[in-house]
Amino acid sequence: MNEIIAGVADDMDAIAAGLARRLREELAEYSVVPIEESRDFIVREFRSVFAGMIEGRPPNPDEAAHSRSVGRHRAEQGLPVQTVLSAYHMGTLLAWDEIRARTLARAPELMPELLPVVNALMEALRSFSLSIVEGYETAAATRRTSRVALMQTLLTGLLSGRPDGENQVVAARLFGFDPDGEFQAACGPADQWPPDRLGALQDRLMTRTALVAPAGTSVFLLGQNIPESELARLFDAGPMAGFGMVRQGLTGAAESLIDAERALALAERRGEMVRFEDAWLRATVLPHLPRLWPLLDAGPAASQPHLAEAVNAYAENGFSISEAARFLHIHPNTVKYRLDRWHELTGWDPRTLGGLLRSLFSI
Repeated sequence: MNEIIAGVADDMDAIAAGLARRLREELAEYSVVPIEESRDFIVREFRSVFAGMIEGRPPNPDEAAHSRSVGRHRAEQGLPVQTVLSAYHMGTLLAWDEIRARTLARAPELMPELLPVVNALMEALRSFSLSIVEGYETAAATRRTSRVALMQTLLTGLLSGRPDGENQVVAARLFGFDPDGEFQAACGPADQWPPDRLGALQDRLMTRTALVAPAGTSVFLLGQNIPESELARLFDAGPMAGFGMVRQGLTGAAESLIDAERALALAERRGEMVRFEDAWLRATVLPHLPRLWPLLDAGPAASQPHLAEAVNAYAENGFSISEAARFLHIHPNTVKYRLDRWHELTGWDPRTLGGLLRSLFSI
C-alpha cells in the first residue's frame, strides 16, 4: 500500500495541475489565487500528507506551520474561509479517488487495507484544516482591525471639511473606492448599533466597496456602485434611518454623508425612513430650526391640530379646498373656515406661497 501511496505522491505535479484548474472552475472566488501558486500549494501539502501516511505519523510542526501560513495568505487574498476549506476537501477526495483507483487496478487484494488509508486521510484533513483555520482567523482579525481603522480614518476625513485632500484620495484607493466614482451614504442612530451588531455589519462588508463606522451620535454607511435597495438591506435600515443622494467624487461622498445625517434628523421626528432626495427642503431647514423659530412659532394655532391638519391637506391636495375636504371627509366650507382661522391666529395666509411655506415649516 505504501508503494501505491508513494506513486501518487510522485505524480502530484500532474494531479495538482488538474485540481488547480478544477478549483477555479467550481469555486469562483478561487480565481484570485494565481494558478501556479494554487498548484504549488497542492503539491507541497499533499506530499506532506502522503509522507505522514507512509511514516504512520500526524502532521509535524513544520507542516502545520506551513498550513497556518497558507490560511493567513488566503485571508489576505480575501477568500472566504469556507472556500479555503472546500478546496482542501476537494483535494482530499481527489487523493482518495486516486489511491483507490490505483489499488483496484494494480493490487485488488489490498482493497481491505484501504480503511486505514481513509482514516489517515481524514485525520490529516482534520489536522491541516485546523491549522489553516487558525492561520486564517489570525490574519482575518488583523485585516478586520486594519480595515476598521481605515474606515474610521476615511470617514473622519470626509467629514472634516477637506474630503478631496491627498490623504483622503489615498485612503479611498486603499479601501477599494474609486475616488472619482459615485457614492451614496446612509445614517442611523449610534445607540441602535451596539459594538457586536456594528462588527457583524463590518464583517459582511469585507468584500464590498462600502464602509460603516460611527461618528458622534450616528453610524454612517458609505457605499459605491451599490443600488439603494441593496444599501438599505446591508444597513438593515429600520424606521430610524436617513439616506443621502447619489453624488460624484469624494466631495460628493462627503455631501451624501451630510444628506444622510440631515435626513436622519427628520426620520427621528417622523418615525420613518427618510430619503434626502424626497425631503431635502425640510431636512435642510431642520438643523436651523432653533434660530428660525421666531419666524415659525404658530402661537395659539399650535394647540389646535385640526387647523394644521387643514393646512397640510390643502398643500397635499393640489391647493384645492374641495379636494382637501374630500381627503379629510369634511365640508369644503369647514376647510375654508379652518384656513381662515389659521390665517387669523398666525398672520400667515396659507393661500399664498410665503404663508403656506411658513405654515408648513411651523407644522
